[in-house]
Amino acid sequence: MSLVLLYAFCGLLAGLLIGAVGIGGVILVPLLVYLAEADIHQSIAAALFSFLISGIVGTGMYSRRGVIDWSLARSLMIGAVPGTVAGVFLLVHVNAFALKVFIASLIIISAIRELLGAPMARDTHSFNPGAMRLIGIGAITGLLSALSGTGGPLMLIPLLIWISAPIVLAIGLAQVIQLPIAIAATAGNAWNNLIDWPMALAIAAGVALGSWIGSTVSAHIPGAVIRKSVAVLLLASGGLMMFTLLF
Repeated sequence: MSLVLLYAFCGLLAGLLIGAVGIGGVILVPLLVYLAEADIHQSIAAALFSFLISGIVGTGMYSRRGVIDWSLARSLMIGAVPGTVAGVFLLVHVNAFALKVFIASLIIISAIRELLGAPMARDTHSFNPGAMRLIGIGAITGLLSALSGTGGPLMLIPLLIWISAPIVLAIGLAQVIQLPIAIAATAGNAWNNLIDWPMALAIAAGVALGSWIGSTVSAHIPGAVIRKSVAVLLLASGGLMMFTLLF
C-alpha cells in the first residue's frame, strides 16, 4: 500500500506542473525511477498511460476557460497519431543517447529564446501557422514523446513557442495533445506487456488530482508569469537532462 501511495505522490507532483504550466511529465519518470525505485520501462509505460487522465482533466479545464482553439488542436492530433505509432515501433532502434541530447538541446534553446523575449502572437486570433505545419508539429511531438515517455507537452510547448504561439494557447493545446499520444502509446505498450496496471492507475489518480489543482491555480496567475515560469522549467529540465547525459 505504501508503494502505491508513493506512486500516487509522484503522479501528484507531475500533475501539478502539467495543470499549471503544461509541463510536468518530464519529472514523472525520474521520480518513479529514483524515488520509488521502479523499473524504467514500466515507469515510461505507466507515465504515458497517466497522461491520458491528465489530458482529459487538463483539456476539460482549459476548454471551459475558452483558450483551446479546436481547429488548431485537430491538425495537431492528426499528426500526433501516426507520429506516436512510429515512435512506439522505432523505440528499440533509436540511439537513446543521441535522442536525449537532441531533446535536451531543443528544450534549452527554446527556454533561452523565451527568456530573451521571443516574439509571440498577442492573441489566439493572430496565430495561424497553417494546417500542414501543425500536422508536422503534431507528428514530431508524437514521435519524440513516444520515444522519451514525456507525454506531449514537453515537446509541443517549445515547438509552439518557437513559432510564436501565445503561451496560454500553447499550454491549452499541450493538454489536448496528450490524449492521442497516450492512447496510441498505451495500446503499443500493453501489446508489449510493459504496463503494471496497479502502478499505472495509482500514478494516474495522482496526476488527475494534481492536474485539476494546477489548472485551477493557473487561472489566477498572470500570463507573463506563466510564460517565464515555463521558460525556467524548460531550462532547468533541459539543463538537468544534459548534465546527466554528459556527467
